[in-house]
Parts: sequence; C-alpha cells; structure tokens
Amino acid sequence: MQYKFYKYSLADRNGNDVAPDDHYDIFNNAKATDDVGEFTKYRGQKNAVLMYLRKFGSDFSGLVGKHSTEREITNYDSEEDETTNNLVEDNDYPHAPFVCMPRLRVIACIEGSRIGADSAMHRLHSILAHRTQHTFIIESIRESQDIRKAITRFRVTEVSFEILPVNPHTGALGRALDEARAVDHIKRIKGVAEASEADPMSLDGGFLTQIQELQQSGHAKVGYKAVADNGIQISVSKPNEAMELDTDHESVVHGENVDVKVVFPRMRIYYPFDQGHITQLRTIARRFLNEDDEAS
Repeated sequence: MQYKFYKYSLADRNGNDVAPDDHYDIFNNAKATDDVGEFTKYRGQKNAVLMYLRKFGSDFSGLVGKHSTEREITNYDSEEDETTNNLVEDNDYPHAPFVCMPRLRVIACIEGSRIGADSAMHRLHSILAHRTQHTFIIESIRESQDIRKAITRFRVTEVSFEILPVNPHTGALGRALDEARAVDHIKRIKGVAEASEADPMSLDGGFLTQIQELQQSGHAKVGYKAVADNGIQISVSKPNEAMELDTDHESVVHGENVDVKVVFPRMRIYYPFDQGHITQLRTIARRFLNEDDEAS
C-alpha cells in the first residue's frame, strides 16, 4: 500500500486561514450530496463525493472518490464473432482513503489503482469549494530529496544520482569525473549506491559525501530509498532539474515538485484505519517537516 504526502492549507471565502481544530467540522459539512441531492461537479460530471470520516484526536481519516452512475461493458457474440459496447447502471463508489493531520498541515492519500492520489486531492478541492466555500490548496512535499535530511531522518539504503556535465565542478570528485568523462566522450554519468538496512548509509567523508557536495552545488541530481520504523519504505525520485541546496541542511529546498512515496510493505491494511496506523503516518509526516512547520 502506497501513500503520497502533501502539505496543505485551508482558507475561508475571505482568504483567512482556518484554525486546525476547525478542519474536521469543515470536511464533515462537505460530505455526501448537497441540498438537492447532487454530488460535486468535477471535470464536467457531478460525481465527486467525500464520505466516511473518522476522527482520531486532532487527526481524521476519510474517503474521497466518485459515484459511478454508469459504466461501459463489452459483450461478445461468438456466432457473429463481433463485440458491442453497452452502458449499464453502476452504483459503485471508487475511492481513495486519506488521513488528514491538521496541526501538521499534512494530508496523506493512498495511491490507488482506480483513483490516484492527485486526482483524489483535486476532487477534494472541488468538494470543499462547492460545499463550504473554502479554498483547499495542496503541494507535494518536496524538500525531502536532500540526502543530508534523509540520512538524519531514515535508514537510507539506496541513493541514485546523475552527475551533470557542467563546468566547473566543485570538489575533487567532480573535477576528476569531469576529466574522465571528457577523455572517453561520456555525455553524462548516472549510478546507484546501495547499502543494507542493518548498516545504512552515512555522510562521513566518503563517496556519498562527495555526491552530496555535488548536489549542494547544483552539479548533481539525487534521489533515494530509505526505511523507517516497522519496515515502512520511503522513496523519492530524482528531480528533472538539479538545484543548489542551502549550506544549512535544515533549510527548505525550493524548486521542482518531487513526490514522496511511502509504502507499507507486507501489510494489508483496510479502511477504516485504526489508531496505530494513524500514529505511524503522523510519525512519518513529522520527519518531513521543519520545526517551524509543526504546530504541535
């Protein structure tokens, strides 16, 4: 089961920020159909629905999805060797479960096969705007591809990197690789460094430290895979463009949106979630935030 994590904000019709403890009531007022029995309009169809909210202290979970009023099926006539497509009534509700953590301003949504997390969040934006006149804005958590932060927060087991052919490179490794690349007419250098979960990677002055220095100066693109508590897997892909990192490793990295994927392996977790699962998600979410971001 895979989650995507987002930071979010919620504002009223006047643009005023809504206090975290009021978020559940606003979501709860946006459930189901409106006064005339219609769902929220999304991409031209009135089928977006928010349902089945459950509260856990300051956090809460729910389902966001769509009401499938009809679907197309294919019928096969073996005698004529022909197929025909027919519309049939369908009262199904494909959905994506989410967990909202208002005091952290973070929402985690399952990446489903029938409704993706991004689609679910856009539907949620439409629902809240239509039902309660609130503005719900999300952005994927994106500063987490900084190796320095990953090393301190998780057990990093894999780092993928791409060293860019940009002169001049800083540091001994960058200059050496540039010279070797030019001699053999190599356009770019890509690689993967791996470690075991029992002995994860560190930044103690070796090869990975030099890769991190290239990342910091904007000469390398880096992604990583890591393991958190209870075997939860964290995955962050390389961005399309390199970016220079601040010398302060706790500073926010500005630049391209890079999705954070959080996978619960070897587990079948069903909605409604229990308190233990909510606590696990909150623990992961807090590790992606700076202290100034946390309201609790």
